[in-house]
Amino acid sequence: MSKLSRIKGLRNAVALGVSVVAAAVAFSQPNTAYAQDGSAGALLEEIVTVARKKTDAEAVQDVPLAITAFGAEQIDALFVKKIEDLSYIMPNVQLESVGTFPGVQNFSIRGQGINSSIPSVDPTVGVFVDGIYMGTTYGVVIDTFDLEAIEVLRGPQGLLFGRNVTGGAVVLRNARPDGEFRTRFRVGATDEDQVNIAAAIEGALFKDTVAAKMVVLYDDDPGYYGNINPQATLPAPHPLQPFYANPADGSNVGALETKLFRPSFVFTPTEDTEIAVIIEHGETSGDGAAWANVSAQRAGAQPDFVTTSDEVGFTNIDWSQYMVEFSIGDVGNGTVTNIAGYRRVEADSAADIDGTDLPIFAAPGLTDQRQISNEFRWSGNFSETWEATLGVYYFNQDVTYREARYIWLPPPIGPAPAGINLQRALGGDMDSQNFGVFWNNDFELTDSLSFNAGLRYTDETKDARILTGACSDNSNFNCPALDLSGEWTNVTPKVGFQVKFSDSAHLYGFWAKGFRSGGFNFRNAKPNVIPPGPTNEEQNNTLEIGVKSDLLDGRMRVNVALFKNDIEDIQRELNVPDPDVIVLQGTINAGDVTITGIEIDFVALITDQLSVNASFGKQDGEYDSVNPSFASFLGSELPRLAPTNYSVGVSWDIPVGKGLVNLAANHSFRERHPYDDANLQYFEDQRRTNASINWMSGDDRWSASLYGKNLGDEANWGNLTSIAGLWTAGPMKKGRLMGLEINYRYE
Repeated sequence: MSKLSRIKGLRNAVALGVSVVAAAVAFSQPNTAYAQDGSAGALLEEIVTVARKKTDAEAVQDVPLAITAFGAEQIDALFVKKIEDLSYIMPNVQLESVGTFPGVQNFSIRGQGINSSIPSVDPTVGVFVDGIYMGTTYGVVIDTFDLEAIEVLRGPQGLLFGRNVTGGAVVLRNARPDGEFRTRFRVGATDEDQVNIAAAIEGALFKDTVAAKMVVLYDDDPGYYGNINPQATLPAPHPLQPFYANPADGSNVGALETKLFRPSFVFTPTEDTEIAVIIEHGETSGDGAAWANVSAQRAGAQPDFVTTSDEVGFTNIDWSQYMVEFSIGDVGNGTVTNIAGYRRVEADSAADIDGTDLPIFAAPGLTDQRQISNEFRWSGNFSETWEATLGVYYFNQDVTYREARYIWLPPPIGPAPAGINLQRALGGDMDSQNFGVFWNNDFELTDSLSFNAGLRYTDETKDARILTGACSDNSNFNCPALDLSGEWTNVTPKVGFQVKFSDSAHLYGFWAKGFRSGGFNFRNAKPNVIPPGPTNEEQNNTLEIGVKSDLLDGRMRVNVALFKNDIEDIQRELNVPDPDVIVLQGTINAGDVTITGIEIDFVALITDQLSVNASFGKQDGEYDSVNPSFASFLGSELPRLAPTNYSVGVSWDIPVGKGLVNLAANHSFRERHPYDDANLQYFEDQRRTNASINWMSGDDRWSASLYGKNLGDEANWGNLTSIAGLWTAGPMKKGRLMGLEINYRYE
């Protein structure tokens, strides 16, 4: 069998076996594709991953690093519609949307993440879709329908993935056609009238040569949040009134409509050659983010999940992505792979940031991002005991951003009787190029001992033109600008070991260095206070040691990882109140930081029909030194780092006739922690309780699920922003949600 054939076989194993991985490494909900004899043993079946870019896929349990993976069936069983739905069920992981504008990610792993929607800021947690790195955080809160796998790698992944992933990597893979005829339909609705319809059909265009698939999705959310603004306090006429093209009318807000289509093709001209083409286009439109007065809600003066906002805002996001992957097997006892990609995101949004019935702070923002990338690599064996991966990588990105700030400072903030009207034009243009060369090696020293060593060389340049921040031309942005540039080079090594005690248990450890290039700030509101850049590069030295084990004849799985991150010149995104611009944001090098922690994943099969699972994360972070230029902006606690977090769940299979009923419940907890670097705003303790009842037909074609999310109806926000130091506002997240979903499969 050729290496490419083995890859195809393992890919099929991904589609089948990965469906159980979530419960295998810390999980919360049932897999609705259980065997019809009622056995829950599938939760402990082997799952494979391709995240380390080897010739052959690897079992997740055999990979010597902290990784959590989810498969297609598990994604469906968890009722995961967007990546952020997985945010609470992995230790020390927060996959959140920042909420300033819809569709902008704010992911954090092991306390390393960003806390802004500034598109010039590189994410510390890289998102990769079909091998393509997402260069900006915009348009990254991705729908998960027809994903083959989600793999979350915790800790720096700079060796193989590069491009600033000092916190970790989220690797997504769309399911590819293999020539077999299959259809799948999904219809779902919630008690808040949200409707989701998705379908996929695939088959052979030319037998044994060309396989094709088409995926379509439609989601209509009429708006979860209430608006109780009486419209009585709007100044009229008012200089800001022309901006208010979509005033609140008392109806629900937060409405969004999403459309997506994804054709894909796989060509196999020879046994050892495969060419995959995946095209995706999507559109999201509707209201802006639903901001509310968080101070009033927390004080009980305003109900949760409602706003008094006078302006609904708007959202328009269009994205297109093209990927071509070319693989040739049996080349020098290995496989050659080339992945070329292009992506463009256009995001035009506006929101009422102050969240009140006065037009105090409104901000429309426009982002236009384009990127191209290419990775060429070879993976194979130099000998029976030496396996290697070598490659080169190129990435180019152009980002344009324009943001208008409409500010009215009413009395007593501004002078009586009219207050002050201010306008700010912010934004910039940036071109960045990244070139990398990487080489990873695995040496099998004995049957039980192996050694890993690799390194990556990275060269990155950025050229930026940034508006000065003192301009008020919100219409044309014809403003003075600063021309800035920076270049950063780095070598990021990794060395590690693995000791196998048996076929079901091993110890691993490694030291790795992560690298994040410097950057710029498009929200350059006060350059005399916080310069727009460039910042210095950030370096992360990580030490991790862990144990992975299957016990009791495979009926119990326990994985433990301990880590220490020493970060030099950590880059942070300040978010501090300011009486002139309401919120002052800037990118800085805050100082040197140490983060330590532990992660535990557990699953056990109590009986053939009953399983329990849990995860636990504990982490601590502190400054070793603080940049004296910005000491007044920094608190003692690190933002986006929850000291304690855990998840516990249960899954019970009940055979009913020829079918199967599954009952599942999960509870997650995340401890209080600051949102901003100054420690002025805190996310309070957060809890999530989910439950579901799932039925599957005996022929494995039909399934129906009744589920509930956030059953405790707990209020949370995407971010917490101080409005000139007077009150806190934030974009709301949904509370309790009940849903019904029906699936049909034919294959």
